[in-house]
Amino acid sequence: MTSRTNSGMIVWDDEFGITYSICRLDHTVYDDGNYEYVFTPNYRVMDMLPMNSIGGIPGLDLDLRLERYVRRNMEPVFMTERSPSRNRADVWDLMDEVKLDRYDRLEWLIRTDMRYAGDDLYVIRYECPKEFEFDSPRKEDAARSCTKILAALATGGKVTVSGIVLDADSAVSLGHSLRLVLQSDKMANPERTYITSAGRKKKRLDESTLYWAHEKMSKSQMTSEEVADHLHVSRSTLYRRLKELGY
Repeated sequence: MTSRTNSGMIVWDDEFGITYSICRLDHTVYDDGNYEYVFTPNYRVMDMLPMNSIGGIPGLDLDLRLERYVRRNMEPVFMTERSPSRNRADVWDLMDEVKLDRYDRLEWLIRTDMRYAGDDLYVIRYECPKEFEFDSPRKEDAARSCTKILAALATGGKVTVSGIVLDADSAVSLGHSLRLVLQSDKMANPERTYITSAGRKKKRLDESTLYWAHEKMSKSQMTSEEVADHLHVSRSTLYRRLKELGY
């Protein structure tokens, strides 16, 4: 039986601009019409992070610590929350915007610059993890060295420091330590720039995102400042777009 598999990586960005590879996501379509989604969590990376900030992966019980979560012939919650359904009125316009001539939820998520308003997870194209090797820092300052090593750990790839290959437990412990160092440095040097990657694209303020924003503000669940900060836009932009839709 022939099949076609597309692979993405669910990622999350921290306050230092470091992108963490949270979970691999494979979507396989078989020639008999069956399909499946396979989630492969990267626990080594997730264990370095405060899960209350990430909020977990919708639809998956990560407390089970399964190696893989398989959803056969059903659209996972993660996909239905943040990608257009086949029955959506403007679905083909959305596919066309990212130059897709077929309906493909995962590929759309990989290509689109829209972002789900409910959390800060997004999807990029999957690439095999690289290997990283670091010597003891010489010319670089401590914060820059910490940021580089933490960014490498965040990919889930093999990391060697001063000739020692880090196992999972060591990587998690070092990741926690480096985040504490950077957080302390950020408090002492608030103007320092830590960005090491392009990071997340800003969320496009589409109708569903603006509806979410209006609900959060009207029910006093979030202030306008909090909503604007979550969507990575200014308050004036947020209010202008809400007004355009009649809110």
